[in-house]
Amino acid sequence: MTSFELPDHWIPNYLVTFMRVPQPAKRYLLDAGRERETVIGNWSGDVVPPEEVRKFRFEGEARTVILSIDPEVLQSMISGSRHANAFELIRRWHGKDPILIDLLSKLRSEIQSGFPTGALPSEHLCRMLTEQLIQRYPIGKVRLDQYKGGLPGPKLKQVVEYIEDHLDLRLTTGEIARIAGLSKYHLGKAFSTSTGMPLHSFVLARRMRKAREFLASSELPLAQIADAVGFSSQSHFTTVFLERTGLTPGRFRSVRRPLLVAFDRSWAAD
Repeated sequence: MTSFELPDHWIPNYLVTFMRVPQPAKRYLLDAGRERETVIGNWSGDVVPPEEVRKFRFEGEARTVILSIDPEVLQSMISGSRHANAFELIRRWHGKDPILIDLLSKLRSEIQSGFPTGALPSEHLCRMLTEQLIQRYPIGKVRLDQYKGGLPGPKLKQVVEYIEDHLDLRLTTGEIARIAGLSKYHLGKAFSTSTGMPLHSFVLARRMRKAREFLASSELPLAQIADAVGFSSQSHFTTVFLERTGLTPGRFRSVRRPLLVAFDRSWAAD
């Protein structure tokens, strides 16, 4: 992105933006009939609430990361949300925030890699980022809604069975939340309380377990196994499998197969 100018405009959502600039840039915002200058350093960030923005211009070169958040999403995550104005939850902020930068960078990587393990990791990052906004940049006494307790045993069993029966699909938090009868935000809290791990980590662990079973007990091609456990491609499957086990899928299969044969023979001899 190079120098540009924007007329007066309305921002309907909350925005979180960060800029990577090779050298300090400048932003000029028309405020009360006067132009206000802001120097933009590397990884300078802004939190912008829904509002009418006056004419502004930007001078310099920058690569920008922008996350847009629907006001209703924020409202659904705060305590007493029925009495809060969805457009007045988070204040405007400008500066550097390493936590937000880290979360946005991870989200950007997920997007650029094509969501290799599905939408759940990126949804988790979005929820964490939104929680940070509510906790650190609220207007007044806005606070996160506290969901106490985990999922009841039968409901947890239903959710886990749904996950295991649909590992080949691109699972989303919304789909699983409907099974549990909860909002997406409350599902994340309740599931973590019940299992001790975030929803996306649990699903990935089950995908890995199923993949190991396929590798050890079948001759299915790696591409078919990747598809069967919900990965977007064989290459993404190989990358994640290597990160999680220290072995490529092919190497895991070659190592495990002799062990299984030896076990089967000794068991048969008994």
